[in-house]
Amino acid sequence: MLVFNFFAGLKARGIPVYAAELEECFGRLGIEHRELRAPAWLARAPAALQNVCYVLYEQVVAPLAGRWWRTGLTVYPYNAGSLLDAWSGRAVMVVHDLIPNRRDSGGLAARYIRTCQAWHARLGRPVATVSRHTQRQLRRIERYRRCPLYLWANPFYAFETALQRTAAPPSAVPHAPAAPAQPVRVLLCSGMGANKDYRGALRLLRQLPGDLPVVLRVLGFGDDAALAERALAGLPAERRAQARVLPRLTLDGIVDEFRAADVVWVHSRAEGFGRPVVEARMAGRPVVATDIGAFRPLRRLGHVHLYKDADFVAAFQAALGEARHHQVAAASAQSFNRQLEAEVMRLLRHAGRPDPA
Repeated sequence: MLVFNFFAGLKARGIPVYAAELEECFGRLGIEHRELRAPAWLARAPAALQNVCYVLYEQVVAPLAGRWWRTGLTVYPYNAGSLLDAWSGRAVMVVHDLIPNRRDSGGLAARYIRTCQAWHARLGRPVATVSRHTQRQLRRIERYRRCPLYLWANPFYAFETALQRTAAPPSAVPHAPAAPAQPVRVLLCSGMGANKDYRGALRLLRQLPGDLPVVLRVLGFGDDAALAERALAGLPAERRAQARVLPRLTLDGIVDEFRAADVVWVHSRAEGFGRPVVEARMAGRPVVATDIGAFRPLRRLGHVHLYKDADFVAAFQAALGEARHHQVAAASAQSFNRQLEAEVMRLLRHAGRPDPA
């Protein structure tokens, strides 16, 4: 297998994390694999140049690398894929969500993704989705009827390892503020995409009672933290003084932020999955999250409170009440890991590849 993880080293969250977890899965299953990523110097380049190089690598370099290394199948985890590899039957395309397929997604990036997906689907090539929610959406689209669909659920190998490696302090297990008067530490998981609706989340924050002290930390912007920090200026002065956008963190640092939070807040208008929701529950924290299709199945993890905008305050207060008055047990992600492993083996069998020894 060749894994086209172009943005590994360029971005700290999102699809690069998923692709790295795929590689871990392949390794655990004994599947020989290689990774193709962007050259290190590109980390200093502007985003526009990174995106141009991404297209060149996906359409030209990855197919050539796969043939040079004789890797057989190439996994394209960025919602698109090589037209050449799709034509030759060597591509597995991973679809995370259908956000680029919405009518209001008219940019060049969205058009590129739609073109790659349409070509892949027309040829009936295998498609992996990261959640049942996205898979159900694809089944309703006529052009995907010929494509074998696989559920390559988000795995959490690295996060599990980091949780074990970075032992929580005794005072944080169970985690709860000492008294209701103490400030509430909230970790908002967001990002640059329009679907994250970052400014909308900040508007909701203003709905919380003024006498509720909130320490806000924002995760997910990485190298764009300074840009996101400017949006905090619209908060009331007392809220702004206690709000900060986190820079790019190591995985251990991310785990520390989840553990330090009283409530983890995941606000989004559209997703294919809800990785931060699962990570928060693995860290033993209650979650308040937008009521969207990708998040609803995750309520089975317990202590996940979904909201429409009008119900935000009530959902937040429910999560906060759990953090203050209950021991919130950590959830397990083993079912996601096992699901991925089983589906990877199913794809190999259908593709006529021998099972790894």
